[in-house]
Amino acid sequence: MLSKAQVAEFDRNGCLIGGRVIGDDEVETLRRELDRVIATHSAGGFADDQPQPVMISKWGEKEGSLIWQIVNIWEASPAFERLLYLAPVVEPISQLAHHGEIQIWHDQIQFKPPHHGGINNWHQDAPYWPVLKPETPVTAWIALDDVDESNGCMWMVPGSHKWGNHIKTLESNAPADFFEIAKKFPERDDVKPIPWPVKKGEVSFHHSMTFHGSHANTSDRARRAIALHFMTGDARFVKSGEHPMKKFIALEDDAPMRDAGEHFPQVVRAGKPVPMPARLNKSK
Repeated sequence: MLSKAQVAEFDRNGCLIGGRVIGDDEVETLRRELDRVIATHSAGGFADDQPQPVMISKWGEKEGSLIWQIVNIWEASPAFERLLYLAPVVEPISQLAHHGEIQIWHDQIQFKPPHHGGINNWHQDAPYWPVLKPETPVTAWIALDDVDESNGCMWMVPGSHKWGNHIKTLESNAPADFFEIAKKFPERDDVKPIPWPVKKGEVSFHHSMTFHGSHANTSDRARRAIALHFMTGDARFVKSGEHPMKKFIALEDDAPMRDAGEHFPQVVRAGKPVPMPARLNKSK
C-alpha cells in the first residue's frame, strides 16, 4: 500500500517510484521467459494452438537501432501472467487511479538490447488507445534490469499529465532531439524533463497522459522492462477507434469494458486485489 504522501506526489507529478515488487529469482524466470518467447518468434513463430502474445515487433532495425516490443506476453507465459495479480502492484494502481475496480488493458514489453537499443521518443500513452474512454489512468512499469541513464532509462516531465493531449507536438520532436523536448513548448517554462532510473525488480508508476520517453541504449547492458497498462471500472469501448487489442473486444459501442472478456481480467474488485488463479500458484 502507498502512503497518503505518495499518492499526493503522484497526483502532483504524474509519476512515482513504488519500490521493489519482485525478487531476483522471479526476475531471472521472467528474463528466461522473454528469451523463450523471442526465440520462438524468431524461429518461425508460434503454432496456431500454442499460447502466444498478441503482437511481437522490432523497431528501428534497419536504422541500426533496435527495440523489441511485445504486447500481452502474459498470454504466452504464466510467469508474466502472475505479475497481473501482484498485490504490491495492483493495490497501488487502485489507489493512484482512485478507483476500486481495476482491469488489465494490456501489457507491453520494451526490450533495448546492449549497444544498439533504440530511442522511444516522447509520447503520452492514452492517445494511442482510442478504443477506450475515459483514458486508462495509470501504468505500472517493472524493470527486469537496473535501468539508468547509461542504458536508456525513461525520462519524465513531472506535472505534464495535467496539460491535456499533446501527442502531435510530441511526435514532431525528432528522435535526435530527444533532450530538446522543451523547445517544442516555448510558451511553457515548466517543461523540465528528469531522468527516471528504476532498479531491477522495482515498479514505477506513471499517468497515461504524462510526457515520457527513453533514450538509446549504447551500453553493454540490456534494458528489459514490462509495462502493465490498467483501466478502471469506468472504461467503455469506442468502436470507431483502432488498436491491436480491438479484435478481442466483441462489444457494442459505449459498452462497459468490464464485459470485454478473458483478455482483460479484473485484478482489483471492491478495492481488494483479486486472488491469483490457482493454476498460476507456483506451489501447485
